[in-house]
Amino acid sequence: MRNESIFQVYEGETFNGALNLGVYDSGSAEWNELRSKGIGGSEIGTIMGYNPWESAFALWAKRTGQIPDPPLEGWGIRFGRAFELPMLELWAEEHPEYEVFLTGTWQHAENEFMLANPDALAKHRETGEWIVVEIKTSRGSWGETPPHYAAQVLHYMDVLNLERAVIVAVAGWNYEERWIDYNPFEAEAQLANAARFWNHLESVQKPDWDGSKATYEAVRYMHPDIENEEVDLGGMGFLLVEAHNAHAKAEHWLNQCKSEVLDEMGNAKYGYVMKDGKKWVVAQRQARGQGKPWLVVKGDK
Repeated sequence: MRNESIFQVYEGETFNGALNLGVYDSGSAEWNELRSKGIGGSEIGTIMGYNPWESAFALWAKRTGQIPDPPLEGWGIRFGRAFELPMLELWAEEHPEYEVFLTGTWQHAENEFMLANPDALAKHRETGEWIVVEIKTSRGSWGETPPHYAAQVLHYMDVLNLERAVIVAVAGWNYEERWIDYNPFEAEAQLANAARFWNHLESVQKPDWDGSKATYEAVRYMHPDIENEEVDLGGMGFLLVEAHNAHAKAEHWLNQCKSEVLDEMGNAKYGYVMKDGKKWVVAQRQARGQGKPWLVVKGDK
């Protein structure tokens, strides 16, 4: 069970049709066993291509045992777990109109592979409206809501048949509340991609290729040995050479642009352009200690 807290645990057998599969501590053997039975909210952003650290292919490789899935014990994970309940308590203090409940893992009423394990549920004391509450910590401050977090709470809303969620975060020491409304079009797209990915897991068939570093590193791990053999690459071999040559040309052009921009900036820290009447910082000079400055390019996200 979860650690002690000031909140009750919602342990009803069903919630808006969703089935309660159990209430277990995050990271426990029981919790991990439930995760293996479907697709959870923390995975949907990866499946949709929103996760900057992992790809759908790498997730598939872990879920099918092609590569190891190391335990989530880094400092970022440990900090997040440590601050989850205190942040939830602070949010509850800021919103006394809601009664907050801890909860467990839920299974979609129809699509059984869709699972939800939100940090909390909250019920408005006057209107009776239920919402999802998700807690996050981040080293950097946020501009827009990270899309993989938005996808996560949308997944939870879909499983639990709810219309609203709030992401409560400490991002770069800033307190954030990001309210997310249910979007049926986004939810439909997520369901379609989740169903496709689940089929890949069950059939142990590779998902679509992508250009992420995570996929490249996963495939490297899957084939660690080198044998004295040859493979006819066919058309893929020509594409490889074409991509390599294009990359070399692009890298040459990028270095030229960076050299010209560094010279134009002189000793300035930031370089900007005007876009739609607003100042947009596109370059920043950085240095470590007494080392020579280098240029960081702020890409168009």
